[in-house]
Amino acid sequence: MRNLSFSKFKCDKKYLIAVLVTLLCAIICGIVLYINVNINIYFSYFAEEYIYCVFNFKNASIIFSHLLSELFYVYLFFLIGYFTKFKYFTLIFIFIKGMYFTIYSAILIAFNSFGGITVAVLVYIPTSIISFIFCFLTVETCKIINKRYVFFIPAVFALLNTLILIVLINVVFRVVIVIV
Repeated sequence: MRNLSFSKFKCDKKYLIAVLVTLLCAIICGIVLYINVNINIYFSYFAEEYIYCVFNFKNASIIFSHLLSELFYVYLFFLIGYFTKFKYFTLIFIFIKGMYFTIYSAILIAFNSFGGITVAVLVYIPTSIISFIFCFLTVETCKIINKRYVFFIPAVFALLNTLILIVLINVVFRVVIVIV
């Protein structure tokens, strides 16, 4: 039981406030940049492909790319939080990830009105918020977990987020589509 004990866990409130302020600034910046980015065909193609795959339940490409990006980000946050004392350096990556999250959300919502809003609200936004939470928890808890298990925790977080994505697409989204 002591291997994964979180009794020493105390949330750094300054870091939490810094993360929330950075995320708010990234959201504002993403909304402002949405107009300029909407011209780029790759962002529109990604949104169209994402909506198509979710509506047709072709999950393999979405799940594989989501798992790879989650592994990259969570291990990046883990490496910064575990091997350095500069956990505020992760705010740069939170800003970048938050800005892309906002741009993709805006494109999903504007691209295919009802379908895009449904996909964004039921699938994309919840998994992205959970991803931000897991990145924050990775940085905060990496120093208190037993050294034997600490390198597997980011992989577990990435796998959990991917499983949540699978449940949101295959259970929640299907129920909403059947009801509508």
